[in-house]
Amino acid sequence: ALIALIGMILAPTLAQAAGRVVAPRGWAESSAAAPEAQRRASRWKDALGLRLEQVASAPDDDRFAETVAVFERPDPVSAEVMEDEQTAVAELGRVVANVVGADPPEASGLSTTSTGEVVIWARWIVDELAYHCVLAPTGDDATVVIMAVRARELDDELGRLETMATTIDGVTAPMPRFSLTAWRGGALLVWLALALALHAAMLRYVDQEDDHSQAGRRASVINLGLVVVGTLIAYFGLAGRELAISHAGGSREGLTMWVAVAGMIVAGAHFLIASRFDRGVVQSAPESGVFASGVYSNADILRSSITRTNMRMREVEGSEAADGEAVPSRAADLDSEPIEVGRITVDPAERE
Repeated sequence: ALIALIGMILAPTLAQAAGRVVAPRGWAESSAAAPEAQRRASRWKDALGLRLEQVASAPDDDRFAETVAVFERPDPVSAEVMEDEQTAVAELGRVVANVVGADPPEASGLSTTSTGEVVIWARWIVDELAYHCVLAPTGDDATVVIMAVRARELDDELGRLETMATTIDGVTAPMPRFSLTAWRGGALLVWLALALALHAAMLRYVDQEDDHSQAGRRASVINLGLVVVGTLIAYFGLAGRELAISHAGGSREGLTMWVAVAGMIVAGAHFLIASRFDRGVVQSAPESGVFASGVYSNADILRSSITRTNMRMREVEGSEAADGEAVPSRAADLDSEPIEVGRITVDPAERE
């Protein structure tokens, strides 16, 4: 609960707004855009099934208004897609297929924006129109840009289109890969390795040689303290990967909680297992006696104590019997009278 509360206060917002195109000087945007451009963008919106974020158009001084439309796609652009140009272009073609058709593009590639991020672009010629399309990663969603000009004017407009494609606001790095399974398994392995290392280190400081019980208990207590430290490190260390964790189906707080619980389970199991080892070697064993072998256990100490107590009781009873004192019978009641034991004298004549 505490980790979740900290996450709500400190964690940045996961949602990332769609990018926006910087319209050239003299172009109109939104409701001021040319009616033809607005109608064209609306048709694209219906064909793509995406949310329309921005419409811009060139001055309506001829029969055709050059149109730029920006759409928001709810799915992010993964790092795997951006690693290969062919895969990236295929992804863009799949997104805009309902507008430009299924034919391969006339030209395509990856471009670097003014902020250093990479976007995917491709160009199609369909029905005397040239479509310059862009797919840009923008956090946990993606931005799709479609720019349309007349095909015969493409050479004149190409520089402007490429400039708009590389100056999109809000472009981020693609969604990095993140494996929840690998992180969870890795956290468990780290705690196990740490427990073993601490156990081995504590064996050097135990009172008796090879006392795994004492070493294990000490190591598990230290490990519990390290669980707190490790949990905080994991929480703040994952701050920059929240989008990837969210895209993988997890959360920063949930993964941090897993790290903490795994550490506590390992420390608890270490303590319980180590407590079952009660044998060791006394480092300065005596030359004789019950500890002469140097090997001891808690059970040995208990049995030795009982045996020595019984021996002392027998010595006392024997001494009292030799002095003629009353010795209570083991079979008698606690309230029964003591039996007098005296010395018997035999006459030499009776021996004959």
